[in-house]
Amino acid sequence: MNGLTKFLSIPVLLLGSSLLNAEVQQSVVEVPVTAVEPIVQTVTRKIPHESCWNERVRVERAAPNHSATPAILGAVIGGVIGGALGQNSRYQPVTAGAGAILGASIGTDISHSQNTRSNYVTEQRCEVDYELRDQENIVGYRVSYLYDDRIYQTETRQRPGSTIKLRVEISPLP
Repeated sequence: MNGLTKFLSIPVLLLGSSLLNAEVQQSVVEVPVTAVEPIVQTVTRKIPHESCWNERVRVERAAPNHSATPAILGAVIGGVIGGALGQNSRYQPVTAGAGAILGASIGTDISHSQNTRSNYVTEQRCEVDYELRDQENIVGYRVSYLYDDRIYQTETRQRPGSTIKLRVEISPLP
């Protein structure tokens, strides 16, 4: 660098640093609100409702039956039928035995089906149904305001009054 360049660069550096260090001035002004629009969020809620009613219900109960007579009678009848089917055959004792076992089982089943008692009782039945309801919640406000003959917008959480406060910053351009 020559001497003239050094001499001229010092004032330019000083001028540039003073612009960078210029203070930003702030002030608060109150401006008129021109419009307020609520910001709405819709939430769907599921509300349970229980409904109950009385219903007649048939109840069946097996009566206690300790008698072996139906099984014995079924075995005798089954054995006779099995023996008659196997007559004149070398398998007659087998068919008679199988008939006796099958007859005893059938006799027991018939005895149980005839010994069931039924009656009707009233029972309360309930079920839960759900109703869907939409609920609108205001989550904020879109606010229009007038500043310096221009309309601006902002969003706030609280509903503003007729005016809104602004922070205005003023700083020189470089």
